[in-house]
Amino acid sequence: MTATPQQYASPAVALALFTGALATALFFNGVRIDLFALALVFLVLWLGQVAWQGYDTGFPVPKTPLVLCLLLFWLWLAVSLAWSRVPYVSVINFWWVGSLPLVFWLYTLAPDRDRLWPWLSGVVGLTAIILALVALYQLFVLEVDPRSAFLNRNSHAAFLTLVTVPIAARFLLLNAKRQVLNYWLTLAALSVLLFAIAITGGRGVTLSGLIAVGIVVLVARRHVPKQRIITLLAVMVGVYILANVQLHGFVAERLGSIFNPASAGHDRFLIWEGAWRMLMDAPWLGIGLGTYWLFWPPYRHPADSSGGFFVHNDYLQIWIETGLPGLLLLLAVLVSVLYLFIRILKQPRLDASVKIEMAGLFGGLFAVALHSFVDFNFYTLPTLLVVGLILARLHSLYVTYTGVNVLVLNPSRIFGQRGYRLIAMLLLVLPLIYFSSLGFSALLTEKAKRLAAQGRWVEADSTFLRAARLLPLSDVALVTHADMIRQAMNNLPPSADKHKKVLFTETLNLLEQAERLNPVRTLIFMIRGQLYQYNPDVAGKDWAKHAARAYQTVLKLNPRFHPARTYYAQILLKQGKTAAAKAVLEAGINYWYYPGPNVIPYYALTAELRRRAGEQEAAAALEKRIDEIRRRAGPKPTYLESLTPPGTSD
Repeated sequence: MTATPQQYASPAVALALFTGALATALFFNGVRIDLFALALVFLVLWLGQVAWQGYDTGFPVPKTPLVLCLLLFWLWLAVSLAWSRVPYVSVINFWWVGSLPLVFWLYTLAPDRDRLWPWLSGVVGLTAIILALVALYQLFVLEVDPRSAFLNRNSHAAFLTLVTVPIAARFLLLNAKRQVLNYWLTLAALSVLLFAIAITGGRGVTLSGLIAVGIVVLVARRHVPKQRIITLLAVMVGVYILANVQLHGFVAERLGSIFNPASAGHDRFLIWEGAWRMLMDAPWLGIGLGTYWLFWPPYRHPADSSGGFFVHNDYLQIWIETGLPGLLLLLAVLVSVLYLFIRILKQPRLDASVKIEMAGLFGGLFAVALHSFVDFNFYTLPTLLVVGLILARLHSLYVTYTGVNVLVLNPSRIFGQRGYRLIAMLLLVLPLIYFSSLGFSALLTEKAKRLAAQGRWVEADSTFLRAARLLPLSDVALVTHADMIRQAMNNLPPSADKHKKVLFTETLNLLEQAERLNPVRTLIFMIRGQLYQYNPDVAGKDWAKHAARAYQTVLKLNPRFHPARTYYAQILLKQGKTAAAKAVLEAGINYWYYPGPNVIPYYALTAELRRRAGEQEAAAALEKRIDEIRRRAGPKPTYLESLTPPGTSD
């Protein structure tokens, strides 16, 4: 029986939508919200296709522990939105973290999933190879950090490992004599991927990847010739040796530090220490999905030099944000995956190729789960999409070969065809409207910022208003709009006092709206302090008190926000309170700050007050820091040069 054109079109549409989601997600990286929204639009459209087909085929829901645990985890993420102090951030992160179960269900419910899998896995494999080649180009041509499209090289390496382990399992199933072209192409792809992972020098990802490959080898050792296993292991060792030679011993140096965990994990230990104290303040229900970075600064160790957005331990972060039930349900998902993998291995009559394929899929998932103890893979959108897909494929094989009971939900028993599809379309319209509003609001906000930078204040003002109307629960457009007006007021002539008062009031109103939506965004209070400080003529006689209160709030929310210390100290100095000003500055001096030009005014003012107080040595120490920062602005060593261990020539 031949397939109809419609049967061919259906997998093609699903493939195109998943490819669009994955490609867009690669360029999101937590900043471009418009790209995040577009990636989710692709997934919602795939959901629409699955829902449309489901009327005729029904929705197969396997009765497995994994399905139950994953569904409960997803539902708990939704329930946790109820007590988030910053709801719009938590809603975004519900779809962000929830993209894993969403992709799982999209593949599980797709009626043509078996025909779809070879194409989907091909797209994922090709994507990984392209990313690996980009990383090689970055390192050896551009001489920059090899991280392809990811935030850092560890996330990049984790994604490649997730894909490489299943490819390694596939390689073990190929016969060099009967499948010559396929064999050598797979071996070449495997070599490129392994080399791209090796050059990152990732300790955690290398260790988790080795264990994952070990699982594959253990499963395959009785079913494939030993020569293939030896070839696989030889390629792995050879690739790492080559990478180490190319990088002048950097790879061996990094991997060797695994045996000194106190040194290797020092930075993460600083984060985890503060994160644990943070957890103890709300251990049961959490602080709200995706809001860790907003509440983190007061708990942060002074020496912590991380970006401050992630705990670098996904299990701890999920616990902090969604409470103990969130952590337990996530762990239940992992245990369920282990359960189904062990059970499938115990099937005596199961074909060896299926066991090895499942070992590869499980190994990739295992590597990511293990690496997530020291990284943030569960908050990396491309990785989540691929994890959801691989998890769904592993589960689908388990259901197929173990005879699990499947509950088929048939909407045709309840609805007529037209009624069902109308309801399905209406339900899909809601998330599509939300993601469209989210994306266009982000684009309009960026457009308004460009207009403001060009001095086109009126156009920028109207664009900000449109952005805020599109996403009324977000404070982003409001805060950026308020900051634009504050800056515009500085350019007004003295004769424009009346207009200045109107703008002053408008800015305060925007900040009050933003504070109601997000009471922990430091920028709101920083702008308010600057507004009072630099407009005393319209702020009234209590301007200094209002500005000081705003800066005090900033420092309470984020003690290392040094611009607030500088501005606050300037107010105190004008009031003749030199000792108080110095105390404000000194209270933040032991924090780590990025050694860039922005920190120079803070260090310079502190050094000046130290000299006034007769602390000449302490002042000189800060002035030395300033000189070092200015020297850094000169020519910098290339990335390859920075990797060269002491005493090793280029």
